[in-house]
Amino acid sequence: MCRQVQANPRQVIRYPQWLCYENMTPLHLGDSSLTHAKSMVKTALNDVPAAKALAYVADDFTRGLRQRLGHIQSESGSTHRNLAVEDSVGYVEEVFNDYVTYSGLDHVTGTAAEVGPGDTAGVALLLRHAGCEAVDLVDRFRSRRDAEQQRHIYLTLAARHGMRTTAMHDGDLPGINWKIGSPAEAYFARRARESDSGCYDLIVSRATLEHLYDPLGAIRSMTACLKPGGRMLHKIDFRDHGMFTPAQPELTFLRYPSWLHRLMTRRSGRPNRVLLPRYRELATQLGRSGALKTQILVTSLVGEKEIVPHVPYAELPEPALRRAIERVEAERPRMASEFAGTSAQDLAVTGIFWVAVRPPGAAA
Repeated sequence: MCRQVQANPRQVIRYPQWLCYENMTPLHLGDSSLTHAKSMVKTALNDVPAAKALAYVADDFTRGLRQRLGHIQSESGSTHRNLAVEDSVGYVEEVFNDYVTYSGLDHVTGTAAEVGPGDTAGVALLLRHAGCEAVDLVDRFRSRRDAEQQRHIYLTLAARHGMRTTAMHDGDLPGINWKIGSPAEAYFARRARESDSGCYDLIVSRATLEHLYDPLGAIRSMTACLKPGGRMLHKIDFRDHGMFTPAQPELTFLRYPSWLHRLMTRRSGRPNRVLLPRYRELATQLGRSGALKTQILVTSLVGEKEIVPHVPYAELPEPALRRAIERVEAERPRMASEFAGTSAQDLAVTGIFWVAVRPPGAAA
């Protein structure tokens, strides 16, 4: 049976701490005065969002140069480096429990893919234990990690869930395959071309699609990769992941036109600003073609706590939605003109859970 695991009761972070200004390409400072100067610059940039935007442009350009030289290691996705092992295990179990809760599955089998695993294979380990024969871990970057810490995470998970223990190192976890260095868009497009009848029974991600170049294209390719009856689960966070918050209002990152936002984010994996309306449109298109049946659940609203359990838009608590819409309207005069036609109701949504199944009779 595929059941929820006992999660660690200690509070842990809700989503990976993706790139924010503090995680920009590091400066190599040699003394305390330079460190102090760097701190003063950060403080000043927090007070002037436009200047901070230009700093992101420079940093993104630098990252692009590094990638052309073959440097794919990144702080992006290094969720567990600064967590205690117990907290890391709790986070992994929380992610796995979400997949179980919202998938509607009572068991898992076959082959799964986790997109954007970051610095741990912990979720993959639980998927394997729940019944998956193999799990592919797909990531554009190789997140920096502490190998010894990861070994302790895996051993703790094994002890808690009655798994057979082996060496428990990233490179030798049975049935778990790292696919590092290829963007998800390219990886799934290639796999779709290679397979006539689908190659995955389950595709999952958490706080990852908002960092892809083309998340909608990736979902189309993932759909083609699903076997008939296969499922796809993506928890997507539309917020700025620390680019301007908490020093500035939550919707500050919507002030900049798309051409400037791309210069800030394209090479670094910062949030892509693909928001609810475009995911809803894609779900409608895939549904009409018979390729995918999708339900979109709302996970969070502007300025509100996470909505648990996640619910369809029509079932959102009215007071929370009203407050979120008011916050959107307060920020709207400063938003880029391209958002003028987007309703406050849509902009109020800051996170969704994409839950989809490929109909058994769907053509490849």
